[in-house]
Amino acid sequence: MLPRPFRWLPHAGWRHAVDIELVAYDQAATLCGEELVIPAARPTKQEWCWPTCAACDAAWRAAEGILPFPRQGGAASDGKVPGRWTHVSPSVMGL
Repeated sequence: MLPRPFRWLPHAGWRHAVDIELVAYDQAATLCGEELVIPAARPTKQEWCWPTCAACDAAWRAAEGILPFPRQGGAASDGKVPGRWTHVSPSVMGL
């Protein structure tokens, strides 16, 4: 697999995507156009839990040819969404 061209960076309450080549103190813009200076300090664990910027996510996916999320349509005839975990009763598993 080739290296990804972007990385996630918590900024202003969101996890934004920025160019992988950026280093501390570089002035740059996120994929959604938010201007920032790359911080020297590592983000905290709490900052990594901030929500993902939808515009950055969409731009990243478009740049790599990845389908948008959430997928449009996609529900099977049984109403379940493909790729999602479903609950399985222990009795079905023979437990």
